[in-house]
Amino acid sequence: MPNVFTDNVIQKIKSDFGSMKRIGNSSSLFEISSNEVVIYFRYSKISPHGKGTKAFYGLRKEDINLMQGRKAFICFVWDKPNSPILLPFNQFESYFSMYPPANDGQYKVQIFFKPSDTEFYLAKVGKFNVDAFYGLNPLYDIQDTKIKIPELMHNHVQSLIGAIGIKKGFNIWYPMNDRNSIDYSVIPHSKIKERLPNFNRDVDNVISEIDVIWLNEIQPITLFEIEHSTPIYSGLLRFNDVLLTIPYVDNFYIVADYDRESKFGREINRPTFKQNKLIDKVTFLNYENIYKWYFNTYGEKYELM
Repeated sequence: MPNVFTDNVIQKIKSDFGSMKRIGNSSSLFEISSNEVVIYFRYSKISPHGKGTKAFYGLRKEDINLMQGRKAFICFVWDKPNSPILLPFNQFESYFSMYPPANDGQYKVQIFFKPSDTEFYLAKVGKFNVDAFYGLNPLYDIQDTKIKIPELMHNHVQSLIGAIGIKKGFNIWYPMNDRNSIDYSVIPHSKIKERLPNFNRDVDNVISEIDVIWLNEIQPITLFEIEHSTPIYSGLLRFNDVLLTIPYVDNFYIVADYDRESKFGREINRPTFKQNKLIDKVTFLNYENIYKWYFNTYGEKYELM
């Protein structure tokens, strides 16, 4: 495992938190002595992928087993200045228990670095946004006072997603019926599109009701459906309609509270979504990650309107 990129991260953690010790027979699994946090370090080179890049990692089952039930993170490192990503293991622990590893005893995962966002892909499960997990901030959250996540409603999440998109240079679409409830303290009116172009008469009514769309000029880049109380399946059906009729649109998000993540995993693995490859294009994003993504983007907390 040793390489200069991973070693730099390890030295930074030792400098801030003290000594670390290896766990089991792995050269990649460590425990921080001062707070008993377990970190699993994985390194990959970056390779081109579409309009962005990707990194490929293998996670050994025996290492994953040693992380079960502990304060643990998977630290994904690569050869770029924005490395690493520190992924909370407890958010994905159930998926590793649900599916077996590959024949070589490793779970195959990838990270996709796209112009609009960063996605974690776990084979047989699906994709999850990880923009909230750049850097070592989660370790400091454990050591110090954690960021308190307020109780977010549908309109708060819409507003935060729009604000993140604006910071990334996109225009924003909101359904007409939702615009009176948007928090305009974080959303400039000038960045909201008044109308969408005509795409296809079979899907125009569907896409106009999608909760948030990031647009580059007039071309949709990323579509978000916020399933606060509505069935996750309904959002996936809307995305399916868009995918079948607007072939260049292929970046979709289901946004919901954390406790609905397993429901997303079951729904996206339905045969109909596997057959047309929607499973490879939809990412799950929970409310806490949205809030932290906003915090990391703007450097300030969001105060509920």
